[in-house]
Amino acid sequence: MTGKRTRLSFRERIFKLLFVAGDKYKSMLRWLEDLCRFVLVISISLFLIGFLLYVGFIVSEESLTGIRAAFRILFVLIYFAKYIPELLAPRRIFNGSPVFRTIVFLLCTAVFIANFITPEKPSSIWTHFHGTVPIIIALFLMTILRMSKLLRRISTVKIQPAMVFSIIFLIIIFIGTGFLMLPKANYQNVSFLDALFTSVSAVCVTGLQVTDTTTSFTMMGQIIILILIQLGGLGIMTFTVFFSYIFTSSSSFRDGILLTELFSSESMGNFYNILARIFLITLLTEAAGSLLIYGVLEHDAADRIFFSVFHSVSAFCNAGFSTLSDGLATEGINRNASLKIIISILVILGGIGFPVLLFVYRYARYLFQVVLRKIRRRQKPIRPEQRNIPVRIVIATTVILILAGMGLFLLFEQNGSLSGKDTGIKLVDAFFGSVSARSSGFSSMNVSLWSYPTVFMMMMLMWIGSSPGSTGGGIKTTTFAIALMSSWSYIRGREYLRVNNREISNDTIRRVLAIIFFSLIFLTAGFLGLMVAEPGRNPVHLLFETVAAYSTTGLSLADPSTFTAAGKLIIVFMMFIGRIGPLTLLAGIFTAHGRRYSRYPEIDIVIN
Repeated sequence: MTGKRTRLSFRERIFKLLFVAGDKYKSMLRWLEDLCRFVLVISISLFLIGFLLYVGFIVSEESLTGIRAAFRILFVLIYFAKYIPELLAPRRIFNGSPVFRTIVFLLCTAVFIANFITPEKPSSIWTHFHGTVPIIIALFLMTILRMSKLLRRISTVKIQPAMVFSIIFLIIIFIGTGFLMLPKANYQNVSFLDALFTSVSAVCVTGLQVTDTTTSFTMMGQIIILILIQLGGLGIMTFTVFFSYIFTSSSSFRDGILLTELFSSESMGNFYNILARIFLITLLTEAAGSLLIYGVLEHDAADRIFFSVFHSVSAFCNAGFSTLSDGLATEGINRNASLKIIISILVILGGIGFPVLLFVYRYARYLFQVVLRKIRRRQKPIRPEQRNIPVRIVIATTVILILAGMGLFLLFEQNGSLSGKDTGIKLVDAFFGSVSARSSGFSSMNVSLWSYPTVFMMMMLMWIGSSPGSTGGGIKTTTFAIALMSSWSYIRGREYLRVNNREISNDTIRRVLAIIFFSLIFLTAGFLGLMVAEPGRNPVHLLFETVAAYSTTGLSLADPSTFTAAGKLIIVFMMFIGRIGPLTLLAGIFTAHGRRYSRYPEIDIVIN
């Protein structure tokens, strides 16, 4: 009995030691995590400051050498502060996307070996990982991984999705403003207001400018504008949640609800597959557009590659920015009919909306599967659903507006800005003008030569804008179409609006009414504000400028670079409201969290 008690006592002591050691290990691990978290925050902050100095400010060679040395030290600190806790707690390695995290870990390890373990002149295997650029790339990847956790925490804050969308847009706008004011980003000291105006115009994919992109901004500044255009075109919230999903391999139910609301998607189960397709379609379309533009340019054109990429992205995102001082109206470029057609196609694809592009993608995939199965002599795949009423409305409205705008442009400008041109050039210019007025803002001619009927017709097209879920602005084609059909249905005495074999809900019609009403309210307020801030100017030109800003169209008659500070701020406000959408912004501010289940008795009010 004594021996047995001794053995049990010995086991108890062993287990006690193990439990105590486990508790001390966990305590040590928590202390180490806190220390590493502190080191990460300080090191990442110093890296971002150093990176701004490295790329944005003109410093001496000695300072550059010191910054590069600081990057090496910060890389070592961030590398060990990030991966030591994860290696001591292996379960956390599998939190998030293991594929992406593994790739980043292997890349950072390769950079560490190439720069700190191998000799000064590494072998060919490690050459690509040696130097300042690989260190900066590795630092950015580790910073993004760290920031993804912050995004997940922010997403848990109880804020209306529309308000989150607006706040993120504002953050990106001010960050873009700061980058555009860096000494290496511009040739002259750009004021804060001008940098803010350019950043808002780029993020809101408008194209209105108060500074010449070519003469005011360096190559770095133009690349910053290009990045802002791409972010604004696809939507900041899409980028945020999509990359957060990649980096953490998880997404909250709330994120799905947010994106479902913003994209007007009915189902949320395959939403991230849809996002992946959106990115794929965007990149493939912009890449194909760049190649086509490159092919139709003259071989001696300056900066041919950058010109092609910049204008492809700007056209698909309906931004209207150009690297040329006179835009596409530049002598030589304005006679390139092939370039105008390619730009127009990119504008249409970007403005028709991702739901339509995804529908076309699914149908094209179905046709490919049919051909493939016929070759293999197998049964045909199931045909995708064709009764997509919103897609049909978008396509029909887009075609009608383009053809109507083209015909009216030819009619109004036959003896004006189109006089003296060949028939083919007239058709191309009329087509380009009709497409461009639908939110892109490119112009291949002097818009000051337009007659007043053309100006008002263009304002109507700009107000309607592009389609929902697209890169463009305006009240959207579906809003205009449903308002028109609803009015016609009421005139004919029908109680409900029916399209094909479906009825449009009353909620949709109320939303259409609200969008149109608030758009007119903001347009009126902006127009009155400009008339007060810019006395003595042509009111028609000011109205055109207001509509162009609200519809995120870069066409201009009043030249906002000559506006006062108050006038520029009014245009900035109109661009932001037009991109976010007044209904989205107001709903984010005033929407009540509670829902009323009680109703009051109905009454009829005489309205005519």
